[in-house]
Amino acid sequence: MYKIREISYSSNAISIQVYQIINRKRVIVRHVGTAHNEKEKSDLLILANDFIAKASKQLILFENIQSSTILNLNQTEFIGVYFSFFHDLISKLIIQIGFDKVKQILLIDLVIMRIMEPASKLRSIELIEEYFGIRHRRQNYYESAKDWLSLKTKVESIVVDFAKKHYEFCYDILFYDVTT
Repeated sequence: MYKIREISYSSNAISIQVYQIINRKRVIVRHVGTAHNEKEKSDLLILANDFIAKASKQLILFENIQSSTILNLNQTEFIGVYFSFFHDLISKLIIQIGFDKVKQILLIDLVIMRIMEPASKLRSIELIEEYFGIRHRRQNYYESAKDWLSLKTKVESIVVDFAKKHYEFCYDILFYDVTT
């Protein structure tokens, strides 16, 4: 049977632990945390009761408040953020323009990354994984980059067709700039 133990310290902190009595000895099963005020204490007690309910399948005599509404920041670790909304948004724009007909996923991901943070192509491959959680191998870049030059006329026609369809002015001459 699990029980909750509160230990008071001289610094007005209260430690909350879950323990069991085994062979007439108190065995600490889990240290839930240390509270410095009443709100933290009540949150830790909720976490302790939730732990007991999950670990022992014991029924709780009083009100059952789930710990899913509490986030104890002292016991969490920030592992990062992915900018998947940005990637999804730009991907949908690319599809709307018609660039999905190019069928070069690495190239499209490089374009999206370089819109977000301009960098070299190899650095962009690293940033794609860091920002979007999408992994591309460097070797895939070296293998597919040589084929991208043949896409030039196809990409130009996609851009001109989209511009003619959605914008009303003459496209006798089209200037564009690329860095590499």
